[in-house]
Amino acid sequence: MQTSTSTDDNGQDSPRLILASASPARKKLLEDAGLEFTILVSDVDEDAALAQAQNQAYARGLGEITPAQTAQLLAKAKAQAVAALPETAGALVLGCDSVFELDGQAYGKPGTAEQALERITAMSGRSGLLHTGHWLIDNRTGTQQKLPEASELRTATVHFDTLSPAEAEGYVATGEPIWVAGSFTIDGFGAAFIRGIEGEYHTVVGLSIHALRTMLGSLGVSITDIWKKSR
Repeated sequence: MQTSTSTDDNGQDSPRLILASASPARKKLLEDAGLEFTILVSDVDEDAALAQAQNQAYARGLGEITPAQTAQLLAKAKAQAVAALPETAGALVLGCDSVFELDGQAYGKPGTAEQALERITAMSGRSGLLHTGHWLIDNRTGTQQKLPEASELRTATVHFDTLSPAEAEGYVATGEPIWVAGSFTIDGFGAAFIRGIEGEYHTVVGLSIHALRTMLGSLGVSITDIWKKSR
């Protein structure tokens, strides 16, 4: 992890933000928003984390975890895993996760070209929900006992145009949809097939800057405190 410290105009250290994600899209969003941050990727086993959460839900008689809850659970798991590392002491740790929902089913990263093509074909000409979970942990106290934390779930409706079989196959051939939630992006090749959205553009990309501002505020931090000072 690359680390850096910054000071405000009064010579005091500014809050340090750590993004617990390897997503280039989330990194770019924070950069474009003028924020000072570093990256430390979590090693969370997502399948294991979800299985544990589902078993706990069953034990409490709560039934199946929803796609929206999945996004929040994984965002929390990522943030907690990174916040437990000693090098994050004194920092604010942000975890995010996005899940696409179609017909009540959660679509994560397809992982294979075949699965991506199947999903894109199913999504063609239809609309679905993109859930992005955000979890922020305040590790500035230096203790792991009940760290202050905040969370936000943002959801946007995504309307897809109808793709021809050749377009669907051509999109999969770019490799883009294989490793992204829902098998599509709005900030790359996939933008050509999205008729419109209802909600925040940043939510669909994978990190709502407004949600981050809201969470920071609940922890007593202004987003202006983590703007790059040269901005």
